[in-house]
Amino acid sequence: MVRTISHNCLTLVSGFILTLSLLALIFNHFHSHYLGNNYFPDNMLLLISILIVFNLGLRIYYGPKTEGSRKGMELVFFVLIMSVVAIATIAVQFTPFPPIDHHILQWEHSLHIDMPALMLWTQQHPYFKYVLQCIYDSLPYQMSILPLLLIAAGKFSVLRDYYFLLLTTVLWGFLFYYFFPTTAPASVILSPLFTPEQIATGSKFLEIHNHLIPSTREGGLIALPSFHVIWALLCVYLLKDWWLPCLMLLVVNLFLIASCVLLGWHYVIDVVGGLVILFMGWCLLNYCKKLNKNPTTI
Repeated sequence: MVRTISHNCLTLVSGFILTLSLLALIFNHFHSHYLGNNYFPDNMLLLISILIVFNLGLRIYYGPKTEGSRKGMELVFFVLIMSVVAIATIAVQFTPFPPIDHHILQWEHSLHIDMPALMLWTQQHPYFKYVLQCIYDSLPYQMSILPLLLIAAGKFSVLRDYYFLLLTTVLWGFLFYYFFPTTAPASVILSPLFTPEQIATGSKFLEIHNHLIPSTREGGLIALPSFHVIWALLCVYLLKDWWLPCLMLLVVNLFLIASCVLLGWHYVIDVVGGLVILFMGWCLLNYCKKLNKNPTTI
């Protein structure tokens, strides 16, 4: 028997995130009046319509209480979880606080961490840089494809753990960003090595906080903690029941974590912050599992 996270825990964390997001949106509406990006996928209504029709088809073909219909409902659950993350992302971009990047830069200088030198070293190894860039860009595909593979394989307990870790890290990481926002190295370091997408992270922040509609959705949003680090390791966790693919993805995603700094997307402290947030989520996951008195064999 394997203990898994309960639906109540997922509902509680989701509700907490949505409540805080609503408060941030209300504060922005009545006080800050910032304009921001919509982080929901394009054609969201079409996606929802397809999911509804797909689930109805599965329930008619397989029956309402079968493995096939449960996989269909798991797809809906996956979309709901990602929708919670999207709502939180929309809300957190309206932080009214000034960025702390200059303080991070001073701290890294005190530790003799030279971001331009690291980027220059990467630039001097073009093939290695190309590989790092491909690996870095693979994360959205990992986060889209791997949960679907686990749904198809019926690994529902692993998915529940993944959702809980995803939501708790979003809760803590977004809370930290809201009060201590960061705009990434490209916003405070002058270097021709930064890409337009990296520069866009800081540009979006400036546009939003000057009451302008952001000119792009390119680039990132949160530097500290690094959600690339968090999500890369969560993707590895999804494969924990298959040791060989898990080991292979771990190697790939360790390079992904290194690329966060070597390509100039993140400060070193962002990586450390991501690991701390993930460790906190892991501890809470195990605590909540102990509270669940209904273990599962799935």
